[in-house]
Amino acid sequence: MGNSNGIDERRVFETAAGHFVDMVHGIAADQWDRPGLGDWSVRALVGHTGRALSTVADYIDRPADDQRIRDAADYYLTAAAGADPEAVRARGEQAGQALGDDPVSVVVAARDRALAALARVDNPLIQTVVGGMYLLDYLPSRTTELAVHGMDVARATGQDVAVPAEVVEVATAVLGAAAARRGDGEAVLAALTGRSALPAGFTVV
Repeated sequence: MGNSNGIDERRVFETAAGHFVDMVHGIAADQWDRPGLGDWSVRALVGHTGRALSTVADYIDRPADDQRIRDAADYYLTAAAGADPEAVRARGEQAGQALGDDPVSVVVAARDRALAALARVDNPLIQTVVGGMYLLDYLPSRTTELAVHGMDVARATGQDVAVPAEVVEVATAVLGAAAARRGDGEAVLAALTGRSALPAGFTVV
């Protein structure tokens, strides 16, 4: 039960978390209130992304009774179906405010807490916001969040966008699976192989 794709999801998540922390370390003091992504400032963007760390530690302590979500792609599709954009925006703003006067230290602490929590369990069935799923099936969704929003932070703050290859591989697999299950697989495959471009604004999450 749980992850069986041969990828060390823990190690890749740790790599993604380390990359995100590096991006946060690179944010200058005068950049935190600059535009980050959409309506979010850089601070709100970092706060939102930091939830990819904090939820890992939180959910490990929330056992589920049954498996309702099979993998990270299913997680994204289920979450998207019930998403409230305004609620997501508000949570990001709140998470940004919660970073306080020393946001770097808060993000580092969240990373360390997540890794410590991972180190004390195997692959429990956890209760996520969209239902029960195995931890190692949930982690790729967090790796994907850290990869995508790590790029957002880098672009917003003028840093080099260089996400580790193994992290990109996991994120691409998750989003590609989500696209295929949503009925957009052929469009994504055509774009990846240079057959056609994706429509403006296309997204699977």
